[in-house]
Amino acid sequence: MNYVKWLIKNKINLMNLQIINSHELRIIIAASDYQRLKKYSKTYSVNILKKYGHLRLLDFIKKNTIIFISLIIAIIFLYFISSYIFKVEIIYNDQEVVSILKRELAKYDIKPYQRKKNYNYLNYVKKQILNNNKDRFEWLEIEEKGTKYIVKLVERKKEIQSPSFEFQSIVAKKNAIIKTIIAYSGEKTTDVNQYVKKGDVIISGILTKPDGTNLYTKASGQILGEVWYKIAIEYPMYYQEEKLTGNNKTILAVVFLNKEIPILPYKKYKHFNKDTKILLDSWMMPLKLVKEKIYEVTINENIYTTDTASIKAISLAKDKLKMNNKNIAEINSVKILSKQLMGSKIKLNLFVSVIEDITEIKEEKPEE
Repeated sequence: MNYVKWLIKNKINLMNLQIINSHELRIIIAASDYQRLKKYSKTYSVNILKKYGHLRLLDFIKKNTIIFISLIIAIIFLYFISSYIFKVEIIYNDQEVVSILKRELAKYDIKPYQRKKNYNYLNYVKKQILNNNKDRFEWLEIEEKGTKYIVKLVERKKEIQSPSFEFQSIVAKKNAIIKTIIAYSGEKTTDVNQYVKKGDVIISGILTKPDGTNLYTKASGQILGEVWYKIAIEYPMYYQEEKLTGNNKTILAVVFLNKEIPILPYKKYKHFNKDTKILLDSWMMPLKLVKEKIYEVTINENIYTTDTASIKAISLAKDKLKMNNKNIAEINSVKILSKQLMGSKIKLNLFVSVIEDITEIKEEKPEE
């Protein structure tokens, strides 16, 4: 207790005092008081057990100086290399088109081992390439991802011209029941609501004169027929919908070996979506610095009845059929041939009747 009195007498601020035994005390004092204590305390030995605040942080930095210096060098190195492009990846399966596009991009310095270009310059390059290749490219996108550019393109489709002959007839492309015949020239050989097979002549380009000789002409027109398809389709019985709540957060994180480590801790949402932007990326080590926008979502779950799932499956089948066949004018009717529950989904076999353009041109060659 005499030592404690001595401390108080010398105006040493005791933030915490713990008496271990008659010969040992544990106290928490300011760093400035520690220097006075060590200088004037002759009877008792003074040892530091633990440091707090900035002193503790400075000690940690001193003990890990090499690690911190290495980290700073690595960040500087990452920042330097992240300003360069090391790969230009063109996503397309036609190597001839890829080679042409590579040459076009190189004209504007879009190639490996060059400094990254800003957003406005990349837009300028896209417009120039599209303007200079109007007959070849329909759409072009240059996306920066880390230290590489990912280039996506859509090649302009050349319009497929229907064949045209000097002498021709219009025939059925498929087995069907004829629903509409529009004849601009030639002679109709079939009536509406008549069943025809593939290849049957509907508008003939061969006209028979009264004397029995043939007159060859160029028939033209359009045929619409009722065509039938059998379709198998599956649809889930379980329904899940995500909705944004409006809450969001922006964080910085380090990604090392595909493990994400936030730089500052944050309260996570139970359900969320996120947009990630790579700020720094190393091609030498699995290390990235990313910025993430995290959006909170709520999840609504539902289970369909068999009837509801069937209706949605039929609607999906109609959409797919029309999307895959541009000649379909309308869906006439749909009949369910069989229905089967398969765990968490339903399987339907459908018989679908459609009104479809079945026009096809056949060349007619006059007999010698």
